[in-house]
Amino acid sequence: PHFLLKSCNRFAEVLSAVQRHRVSTMTWRSVALLFCTCTVAVFASEEECGLLQVERKTLEKYQPKDIRGKSLYFILTDYFADPPAQQGLASCIKPTYGWCNGTIKGITSHLDYIQGMGFEGIWIAPVLKQFHGPDPDNRSGYGSYGYWAYNWYEIDESYGTKDDLKELSDELHKRGMVFVYDIVLNHVGPVHSVAMVETIVPFNKPEYFHQRGIGNMSFDEYTKGYAYGGKGYPPPVQGLDKGAMCIAGPDGGCGNYKCPVDAGFGQPCPVVPTYWGDMDPPQEAPGPRDIPNCGVGDMVCPGYNEEQTIEGWFYDLGDLNHTNPFVHDELIKWGQYMVNTYHIDGFRLDTAPYIRKDFLADFQEAVGIPILGEVTASNWTFFKGFAPKEGKPVLKGLLNFYAQNIATPAFCGPPAFWPGADLNLTRLAEQVEVEYGSGSLYDEDLLGNFVDNHDMQRLALYCKSDMSRMLNAITWTMFAKGLPIIYYGTELFTKDVHPSMWHTGWQTYSPGYKFIKALNGVRSEFNLQLETMEVMYADENRFVLKRGDVWIFLNNFGEDHKSGVDYQVELPKAEQGYAWVDVLSDDAPVTAAQLSTATTKPAVVVQRQLESWAIS
Repeated sequence: PHFLLKSCNRFAEVLSAVQRHRVSTMTWRSVALLFCTCTVAVFASEEECGLLQVERKTLEKYQPKDIRGKSLYFILTDYFADPPAQQGLASCIKPTYGWCNGTIKGITSHLDYIQGMGFEGIWIAPVLKQFHGPDPDNRSGYGSYGYWAYNWYEIDESYGTKDDLKELSDELHKRGMVFVYDIVLNHVGPVHSVAMVETIVPFNKPEYFHQRGIGNMSFDEYTKGYAYGGKGYPPPVQGLDKGAMCIAGPDGGCGNYKCPVDAGFGQPCPVVPTYWGDMDPPQEAPGPRDIPNCGVGDMVCPGYNEEQTIEGWFYDLGDLNHTNPFVHDELIKWGQYMVNTYHIDGFRLDTAPYIRKDFLADFQEAVGIPILGEVTASNWTFFKGFAPKEGKPVLKGLLNFYAQNIATPAFCGPPAFWPGADLNLTRLAEQVEVEYGSGSLYDEDLLGNFVDNHDMQRLALYCKSDMSRMLNAITWTMFAKGLPIIYYGTELFTKDVHPSMWHTGWQTYSPGYKFIKALNGVRSEFNLQLETMEVMYADENRFVLKRGDVWIFLNNFGEDHKSGVDYQVELPKAEQGYAWVDVLSDDAPVTAAQLSTATTKPAVVVQRQLESWAIS
């Protein structure tokens, strides 16, 4: 029996290799399946014949739901809900052992809370089997976020099980909600030796990883970093910072501005960032004045090296080599497996611009669902190149960093920062015109809009907890064309980057919860998901846009503004039998042609029938 089973599985491996070389295998596949089936019938369980299982799964292709324009609630599973009973429900922000132990079942058990805010779907961070930590470099910490995969076909026991993830997906779809799942194709978890690589499934050989500049070093020597007596990075050759995106600046890095103190991750710089070139005495900055950081896609930065950006590592995270046939094909097979096994409607793709476009295009075509790429670029030509209107799409969607770069500082001001954008909504209008007015993107309804996320400071920190500015920024997010994305905890105006939620009591009566519910309600009532968007007016402090028949009036005045806001735009005359009302002010009537508000909070103005308005 052992001999026959080993022969069968070896036969399957050979056929897989033949497939990679694009040779027709129909006859051979039939023979292999017959051989495996007979072997299983006599000697083994069905699960022991991998090829038979793969063939069967390909017949069960999932028909995904449409995610375009849907509002999403973004969750880090480890911090969200239902940790083990013995742990208790105390707040968990900086856990001693790196994990807070939230679970997939915790998300499922709180879908009422999420759907109660009106969200049409969720996006969750990866839940694959992780490198748990601590990282041997004693710097990088733990894998609780979910982005350090070590086994691509298993669910991490800290999050739950495969059945838990299937149950979450099924429950979402029963509610008419969509499921967006986060994936990482650029890298795996920390790698410091061949021995560590050999534990990674399925990428268990050094040849599967980029080794730029390895020279005469062994793989163990190349990957030490700060671990096992290593002196730091590089090696491995780095895909971030100096050498890849710029030459070394005065402090040895790529930043074009700096904070006078090291505030720490997730904490704001206490003063407006200052250009090095403006300091006394003047210091030479490595990049242009209008770019605050030399980052991915900023090819005007001296020293930018696209190949190093692609092949370099993020510190010690093993960087996958997509030109390797096994890596290329295995990732595509895995993507299809995830879609069909867990009924996923869309992928969010981490670190998209650090991956070769030809591979991304192959992956996008093969998985059959839209991919929202994390392209953290301010260069419009570079940004749009990942989801172009013309030709074969690289990706079908993008997280809208191009707009977020401007929107957050435009609404909040310092410490959020972008040159010329601080408390200047005119810059946002210009950005919108470039992005939405050009017709250059594959699908504007697959732009994921946001004002903060898990890799940056929270909105409450950016806006210094100014309620007016936070509400205006959130309203922009919810009504900009695309998929509005709200990071969990924003409804509570939390300042922590990744707080636990279980100690909050799941308050459905909090002001933020009710506010977001109202915005989602308007989107649903007026079917705005795929509606057109038009900027009607903008100046430094006011921004008016229109989605379908809904008018959205925004401003960046703070709570200390002593009067309301006069908007310099006229509403059209209401249809006969209807009146203009502000949904966010309990349907208060708008009687003047030009809206004037008593406060600095946003206004969402719609037409209501006179009878129903009078009754309400």
